[in-house]
Amino acid sequence: RKDPLAALTAQERRILDLIGDGLTNRQIGERMFLAEKTVKNYVSSLMAKLGVERRVQAAVLVSDLRARH
Repeated sequence: RKDPLAALTAQERRILDLIGDGLTNRQIGERMFLAEKTVKNYVSSLMAKLGVERRVQAAVLVSDLRARH
């Protein structure tokens, strides 16, 4: 089975990890020194690449991947 994160950039992976920690776009932006709108664009991109429609689906994916490692 292929890695679902393979299509993500390093920045998108970091943001996905923070989504998995339960952070909001604003909190992610503060932590990564990015504008909230920039984070929102990254989130939209990574969700499209992962084939999920809701942020919670992305968080569940992170949780599942963490459980495997």
